[in-house]
Amino acid sequence: MIDDEAFPQLDAADVELIATLGTRRQVHQGEYLYREGDQTYDFFVVVSGEVAVIVGVDGGEREIVRHGAGRFLGELNMLTGLRVFVSTRVTRSGEVIVVPRERLRQLMATNPRLGDTILAAFIARRSILMEGAAPTIRVIGSRFSPESLRVREFLARIRVPHEWIDSEADPSVDALLQQFSLAPSDLPVVIATGAVLRNPTPGQLSSYLGLTLESLPERCFDLVVVGGGPAGLAAAVYGASEGLHTLAVDMTAPGGQAGTSSRIENYLGFPMGISGSDLTQRAVIQAEKFGARLTVPCTANSLRNKGG
Repeated sequence: MIDDEAFPQLDAADVELIATLGTRRQVHQGEYLYREGDQTYDFFVVVSGEVAVIVGVDGGEREIVRHGAGRFLGELNMLTGLRVFVSTRVTRSGEVIVVPRERLRQLMATNPRLGDTILAAFIARRSILMEGAAPTIRVIGSRFSPESLRVREFLARIRVPHEWIDSEADPSVDALLQQFSLAPSDLPVVIATGAVLRNPTPGQLSSYLGLTLESLPERCFDLVVVGGGPAGLAAAVYGASEGLHTLAVDMTAPGGQAGTSSRIENYLGFPMGISGSDLTQRAVIQAEKFGARLTVPCTANSLRNKGG
């Protein structure tokens, strides 16, 4: 059964509007539009033909969904800058519209109806990928290891699809260690989109995934927000929504202490309460929708006034 929110159908007027922001391109069966592990990708709308979304599993492939005419590709990493979790392959030749990411942001800012449709689809697709694309990032380690716990907690808090493999209980561990020439002393290990990260810290893992400052081509901002709790995320939303080039940093993960709360009942606008993770996710998406960049983990060493 197709989830209408995750996979909406654009009408002809919407497709033509999007076409004014991008370019039309012929695609051929077997061609990949982007691959798992790519650092970035464009926004694609299928005009004709068919495109499959697939994930790699144990050397093979599993298909998640197929997009036909009037459907678009992409999910939340289009806004967050995270590496790509899935691959997209043309299964029937046709035509697509290719829209650069910055022009997609322009569309979402100037056309609230269409922007909300795209954003809602991205959010719903991430929820599907939390399980469907879990094998793309595997964490192998001991459940008794503090290092393993830190990596798992970091991935959970930034809502990245991943699969946990307990080195002391999972029978597949020995085969995986041999496959990637790993020793028990290398654990915890993160196998992410083909790369093998031995004993990674959350910072090293974040750097590979594209969440740190190294992934940003520009280093000059109008507004830098230090601390990613609810107040910091709110400041990032307000600044970015007013057109300020905004960067928010946190030394652990977005949400701060509130992000770990199971239920928050005294936050304005949620009389029935809301979990810290849900509040954080909504705030992060809202900030990134307006173009704010969030980088974690990142520690601010000093703040100083220079040149007025």
